[in-house]
Amino acid sequence: MSWLPWMILAVGLGLVGWGVAELGHYVRWCRRSLLSGGTGLRPQGWLIRWLSLDDLFTAIEGRTLTEGEIRSAAAKRVDALLAPLTDAVLVVDAQDRLRLANPAANTLFGLSDAELGGPIVPLVKSADFIELIRQVRREGRAGETILLHRAPLADAWIQAAGARTDPEAFGDGAVIFVLAEVTALKRLQAMEREFVTNVSHDLRTPVTILRGYAETLADDQATMTPEDRARFIQKIVSSVGRLQGLVEGLLALASLESSHDLMRRERGALHRACREVAEELSARCRAAKVTVELDLRAEESAAADPVQAHRLVQNLIENALAHAAGATHILIRTSHVPGGVALEIEDDGAGVAAVDLPRLFDRFYRTDKSRRAGGSGLGLSIVRQVAELHGGSVTADNVRPKGLRVTVTLPVAV
Repeated sequence: MSWLPWMILAVGLGLVGWGVAELGHYVRWCRRSLLSGGTGLRPQGWLIRWLSLDDLFTAIEGRTLTEGEIRSAAAKRVDALLAPLTDAVLVVDAQDRLRLANPAANTLFGLSDAELGGPIVPLVKSADFIELIRQVRREGRAGETILLHRAPLADAWIQAAGARTDPEAFGDGAVIFVLAEVTALKRLQAMEREFVTNVSHDLRTPVTILRGYAETLADDQATMTPEDRARFIQKIVSSVGRLQGLVEGLLALASLESSHDLMRRERGALHRACREVAEELSARCRAAKVTVELDLRAEESAAADPVQAHRLVQNLIENALAHAAGATHILIRTSHVPGGVALEIEDDGAGVAAVDLPRLFDRFYRTDKSRRAGGSGLGLSIVRQVAELHGGSVTADNVRPKGLRVTVTLPVAV
């Protein structure tokens, strides 16, 4: 029976090894529960009961659930705070992973919930933004205006401000950004620069002509022939007319931008304006051998300011007379459309190149034909301003076989 002690020793060592392995399993479960917040499958067995570990495991589970509830409640509070913000908020951790994004950020970048926790680089598609993340980590805070390439969405300019954030929440190296889209502001700034450039040029041209011809008349009138004198005077009159038209257009735009609270809407004002302007410009139309036809079908349904409606129709007809090369007929038509009334001014002239159509209503934008005709580029811009002042819109399209149709849509009277 000399083998019996060895067998007992082997069984004892096996039990000790098994006990150590089980205790190691219990310790790992406790560690995961306390550090990572997830309990997993709770250990079971007679060893736990023998060592009286049930109460310990129950306490650990209770603490873990409580901390999980606290984290969940904190996350919900953060979401509730960030959700109403119109500015985008992002948190990026030290591994350049997106850790937090509010609804405004999801909209700005076209993000989905599945992309939360993924790498930020392919999501923002901007080397400048990635460099800004690095700069914030180095310096603590930084800001910059950045162009985002968001294909298939349209590109957007953003004003980004970033700072280091709480390391306990997102780890060391995490940074938070507040992003405001400033695309519209950038566009307005570009339009302002273009506006100043165009105004300077268009004011300088007639003034230079006026000064040149006036100085010539003052210096040489005694030796000039009557024909030259008459020609110079006509040039001066023409330049004064162009200068007057430009100044009146600028004043009209300025008054429109400040007259929203002075609007006085009346039923039928649009149709009265159509009839009045057609009558006022009848002599000019006959001289240009252009007939004007009225087809007013939406009587008394449009609500418009009488003064602005007159300005709108006048600019539309004058634009057709000045720039519709070869036109012989202008149709003024109104009709009902969903939610409003459409005013159409249609001519049978040469039309407009397709590339020019989207910009016809921009300030100072002139087609090649308009430049040759000496247009100021303000008439159709005034039309758009009046339409938008009424809560409406304006579009332009070529008609077949030839001609241009400008359509102004105004809301019906309330």
